[in-house]
Amino acid sequence: DGAGAIGATGDTAIAYQAGVTIGATLAGIGFNVDFAPVADLANVEGSVMAGRSYGSDSAAVSGFVTSMMTGLEEQKVLACLKHFPGIGSSTQDTHDGRASTDRSLEQFEAEEFMVFRGGIEAGADMIMVSHMEAPGLTGNQEPCVFSRHLVTEILREELGFQGIIITDALNMKAVSDFYGADEAAVMAVLAGCDMLLMPENFEKAYNGVLQAVYDGHIS
Repeated sequence: DGAGAIGATGDTAIAYQAGVTIGATLAGIGFNVDFAPVADLANVEGSVMAGRSYGSDSAAVSGFVTSMMTGLEEQKVLACLKHFPGIGSSTQDTHDGRASTDRSLEQFEAEEFMVFRGGIEAGADMIMVSHMEAPGLTGNQEPCVFSRHLVTEILREELGFQGIIITDALNMKAVSDFYGADEAAVMAVLAGCDMLLMPENFEKAYNGVLQAVYDGHIS
């Protein structure tokens, strides 16, 4: 079952068992990372994460997220909490185009960040950043993945996350319809992302980052 069905049971042991089962299967065929669990809250009507999220209550969802993460990591599979800062308050899908939320910093801190903070405290090694626009957090309309304020100042410094920060897939339309593969890659690195997932054009993205280093744009 999906996260929504597991969350509806109220039993975090099921999320843990899902992590163990998925982790064992992945490890058995040589994979060492799973881009899971979803740490988003499905907290608006028509949420894009309905069914994919464990629910709408941050305290409850936090328990499911850390349980799933523990199950995966016991099987030596790295978990990845996604999609920071939490995209469940949007009804739009970044796979298809621009998506945004009107939530304030105070709302994020009281709800979505509680889930990610719980995961970080439980030892999360990787967090994925979303392409949603969250002007209440970033101060502008750019995708979160390009916001140094969000990625470095909030996730790294305020929440104290010391692990790997990875972008959501850069070939999703919220990015690829508006930014070149090289431009997107450079902007994500400058924001503080450590890994670039699935650029629309790998060679163009790679050369764009290389050129930015040669130019001194990336240190």
